[in-house]
Amino acid sequence: MKRTQRPDARVIYARTPAGDEEIAARMLELGNAARRILALVNARRSVGDLSRLARAGELTKVLATLERHALIESVAHADEASEARRSARRRTEQTQLQEAKAALRNAFAAELGSEGRIWDARVADSVSLEVLRRVLREAIDVLQARGNEATIQRVLALARPVFARWP
Repeated sequence: MKRTQRPDARVIYARTPAGDEEIAARMLELGNAARRILALVNARRSVGDLSRLARAGELTKVLATLERHALIESVAHADEASEARRSARRRTEQTQLQEAKAALRNAFAAELGSEGRIWDARVADSVSLEVLRRVLREAIDVLQARGNEATIQRVLALARPVFARWP
């Protein structure tokens, strides 16, 4: 079986006109992951940025699929960040992480009762926004499997700002 090579983290993709049309019309049989990543491609996010928004292991395959269907194209390479910029970004991310944790404190217990305490603990234990996003995606997946739409919508409303904090 042929393995797809992992794309350079500095590559920046843009949606093609076909990609924009696919977002609007949903003509192809793309999976949820491909649709989500297609919506996130914006000619500003690098592959490295997208990897922080994707589930572990899905990005390489999804990007290959989107390129194969000519829905995205490589348009640039991001510059290497200087140490000062990386340090400033880490500080900003830690501040955002603390704000997100404060906003989500005891949110799952409020929605799910005692069972929600486990999710609240996982939120509190998150060491980065990337980890927090993965915890929230997993929690939302679990809730979707249970099918309580009202609870899902309330949790999504709480989680949405965490996902919106990325360029």
